[in-house]
Amino acid sequence: VIKVEPPTGDEMRQWPPFVDNESVYFVSCNRGKRSIAIDFKSDEGKALFHRLLATADVMIENYRPGTLEKMGLGYENLKDKHPKLVWVSVTGYGRKGPRAKAPAYDSMIQAYTGIMGITGEANRGPVRCGGSPIDIATAYLAWGSIMTGLHTVEKTGKGVLLEVSLMESALGFMHAYFQGALVDLPLPLRMGSETMGIYPLGAFDTLNGEYCLVQVSNEHQWKRFCELLGASELTADERFASNPLRVKNRDALRPLIRDYMLKRSAQDWEKAFAVAGVPVAHVRSVKDVAEDEQVRARAMVKPTRLKSGREIPTWGVPFKINEQLNETVLGIPGVDEHRADILAELDGIEAKAKSKVKG
Repeated sequence: VIKVEPPTGDEMRQWPPFVDNESVYFVSCNRGKRSIAIDFKSDEGKALFHRLLATADVMIENYRPGTLEKMGLGYENLKDKHPKLVWVSVTGYGRKGPRAKAPAYDSMIQAYTGIMGITGEANRGPVRCGGSPIDIATAYLAWGSIMTGLHTVEKTGKGVLLEVSLMESALGFMHAYFQGALVDLPLPLRMGSETMGIYPLGAFDTLNGEYCLVQVSNEHQWKRFCELLGASELTADERFASNPLRVKNRDALRPLIRDYMLKRSAQDWEKAFAVAGVPVAHVRSVKDVAEDEQVRARAMVKPTRLKSGREIPTWGVPFKINEQLNETVLGIPGVDEHRADILAELDGIEAKAKSKVKG
């Protein structure tokens, strides 16, 4: 993967906190990539971009619609010159529409698509989701679309333009709420850790002051849940006889469950419910997760090497091929670090192509 950056570098490089003067944001998203800096406004930069495209299977860009076109580097400008290229356009709101050219980041999209509107406590203001879920989900959608694009090129011999937007990705997070809104159903707003369609589902305090997230999705789980709580009276209560009734009567059920959950620690509850097949999880800190045995067993902590030469752990690849847990150490690129190597490769590829033509 070749990362094309402006001469000043990716803006993410400047986002704290830092480890050895490198942003943890940048480190987490760029291990194993090679960097070359290109000024798209210069003739030299445009020529180099064309050389890269001539050897590439896939090109991913996330400029606002119209930006590359102004420089003569848009899809319509280049598709005939690079007829087998899979072109992936990642935008905030899509390439068309009244907000097509509006600036967008993960947080803005959470606000725009209603995610923040349903996130937080009922009596408090809206809250953005932690982490960068929309950015990451959009990257996964782009990856999936690329697989489709490469298959299309293989079958037809023709390149394709693939569009992925943060907004459309985010609407997938809102699936049931969005569907309900489309058919004019009354929808709840912020519900803390609860949701509108299942109960019990939420975080409950425990004996040691830590929380457990409980989700009881069917009647079998409900019976097992009550058995482990030692709350047989709840299964006999007609107010809680089905999921729709438990949802309707959640305000009455919540304090009853809370009292039982306070009798044991979060860790004890998690172990007990896991044996019984009831979905309950201790709410962990990020530090807990980094040291978690299951996370480590799945090779989700991998080594990477900083520009300073220091080797640090980073997060692994979230899919495995034939159950292989690759242990390769991947480095973090400096701005334009690989220019010489990349140019040498281009020279070699172009020389080989010319020799074939002559032959």
